[in-house]
Amino acid sequence: MAHTKILIVDDEVVVAEAIRRQLRSLGYLVVGVVSTGSEAVQLAGEHRPDLILMDIKLKGSMDGIEAAGTIQSQYAIPVIYLTAFSDEETLERARPTLPLAYLIKPFVSSDLRAAVELALFRHRVSSMAEQRGRWLNTVVQSMGDAVMTVDRQGKVTMLNPAAEGMTGWLQSDAIGKPVGEIVVLLDAESRRPVMNPALHALEMGKSSDLAQRPLLLISRQGTEYRIGDRVTVIHDDKGDASGVVMVFRVAPTQGT
Repeated sequence: MAHTKILIVDDEVVVAEAIRRQLRSLGYLVVGVVSTGSEAVQLAGEHRPDLILMDIKLKGSMDGIEAAGTIQSQYAIPVIYLTAFSDEETLERARPTLPLAYLIKPFVSSDLRAAVELALFRHRVSSMAEQRGRWLNTVVQSMGDAVMTVDRQGKVTMLNPAAEGMTGWLQSDAIGKPVGEIVVLLDAESRRPVMNPALHALEMGKSSDLAQRPLLLISRQGTEYRIGDRVTVIHDDKGDASGVVMVFRVAPTQGT
């Protein structure tokens, strides 16, 4: 906690000083107390605090909401709004800046501590989720196997580079199109069209492994790939199929 840096932005000197004392008594490091939006933006860039306590109503050309929006876009520093105004119009203006909490004046030390701890926790969880998402995306994009995701309507939502190479479709062109248009499959022996495994999985609501049943993938340019396929169903909170992940690779030919 001693290393948690907080910036206070409030144009009421007495209130700002009271908040500073409360935060120090709770073990937080106050890196600055400023009274205008422009000063808040400047100090946010200089000190990169872990959290900003921002009064919504500030004197000058930049109010707290505008300052928070600028800071969010430039530095992604979380904000708690301090305000005596909780009307719907003010809250509607504040929502796009993604505040982690609101503290309605006047408040006591216990309210301040609870709001700060909750905001810091939510920000850590969000940051961890974003990092995991970036890590997962990097892994998927670098995989040698072709990976494609399909939504519950059977439309493509993502292709990795390997999938682009095998299907002949760029992700930018494929997104939103029916998976059957992007992944054209034939039975490897009869060369008859087969039901797309993604659509079959969505219909049945369960994953399937077709590695033992090689298929022919016909690319957009007419190139044929003998592939094995794995389709994994993604379920929502209610247990319903919300989409599928298709993973396919070139299958070994008979006798190899």
